[in-house]
Amino acid sequence: MRLGRGASVWAAAGGALALVAGVGFLTGTGGDTVATMIVSRGRFVREVTATGILRATKTTPVTASVESYRAQKIASLAPDGSRVKAGEVVVRFDPYDAEKEAADGRSDAGSASAKLLRATTEGEKTDHGRVLDRDLAREDLKRAEEFVLTDEGIFSRNQRIESEIDRDLQKQHVETTTALVGAGGRLVASDKALADIEKQKAALRVRQATQSLGALQVTAPHDGLFVHVRDWRGDPPRVGQTFFPGQKIGEIPDLSTLEALVWVLESDASELKTGVGGTLAIEGKTGSTTDATVTRVEAIARPRQTESPVKYFETTLSLARTDPSAAPGQFVKATLRIEERADVIAIPRGALFEKDGQRVVYRSHRGGFEPVGVVVGANSISRVVVESGLSPGDRIALRDPLRGVSAAASPQATSPGQDSGSTP
Repeated sequence: MRLGRGASVWAAAGGALALVAGVGFLTGTGGDTVATMIVSRGRFVREVTATGILRATKTTPVTASVESYRAQKIASLAPDGSRVKAGEVVVRFDPYDAEKEAADGRSDAGSASAKLLRATTEGEKTDHGRVLDRDLAREDLKRAEEFVLTDEGIFSRNQRIESEIDRDLQKQHVETTTALVGAGGRLVASDKALADIEKQKAALRVRQATQSLGALQVTAPHDGLFVHVRDWRGDPPRVGQTFFPGQKIGEIPDLSTLEALVWVLESDASELKTGVGGTLAIEGKTGSTTDATVTRVEAIARPRQTESPVKYFETTLSLARTDPSAAPGQFVKATLRIEERADVIAIPRGALFEKDGQRVVYRSHRGGFEPVGVVVGANSISRVVVESGLSPGDRIALRDPLRGVSAAASPQATSPGQDSGSTP
């Protein structure tokens, strides 16, 4: 058969590929050429790509000291990814707030001591005066009882009544002054107790501030790589940021075992599950490709950016080997084999068309093309599995052979052409 126009260029540029894939050309109705391929059974793989970062499976956290008892602001911070030695200072906190709190606590302690002294002094003075009033009342009552006017022959009735009333009043006065002495003692004890509580609170503030001043430095627990921990927005810690006791600032990862955290587009994750294999490469680094396996897939897809409608599944990959020069935080690109089938017929997506509501391909027949209905199955970005309708050895068009044919043309699918015939 005669090669169609342009076929010689194809043969010169990629003849080896054409022979392997069974790609050839047929001359169409308008004299143009139609690329074709010979259908054969083979292996079908559906792959998806995802990007992410490396992270360590084991890390030692670096946190703000729990002995600080208060929030602290970062004054200096070791750079992200810097090499540190055991005992080396990686975080320093600003001492201003702790020093101010210690000074305020000492001032409050002095004020509480003054209140305690005043309460003690005033209490003793008041208590002494009330004891004196009570003793005087008792003397008055004693005299009133000794000189009771009871003789009717000497004292008038009014004098006897007044004497009785004076005695009763003195009794009540004694009772009142006695009660005031007890109440005054309790009041003084309460004032002293309140002043003592304030003094203890001030002492506690001073003690906590002193401990905070002793916890202004955070050191590396062992040799390694100091990595900043990002917050939920993806922002690293920074100078001036406030951290609470026990809050994680960074970590020192174990570089011997790394894993990858990647984000798979929600539309690509229909068959994504634990055990799915693939490959992973560090972006911008040649020779870093290694096998990877899915170990965890988040149950719910989430957007990676605020107010973005695009959602991803957070996926964890274990690595077959760890690159010695790799470090947590490096960007990676993963290719995951979501589905893999052997001995199937798979054709390019561009060879599948829709005609009268049915999926069809254009098969070479008697020098031309005829539409053949097919049933399709699994598909990838570039290929579609044909479950029925085609047989190995069929030659199909890789584009619509009717393109450019006028409405007045023959009702046949295409006019006869000449097979350029690159055979497998």
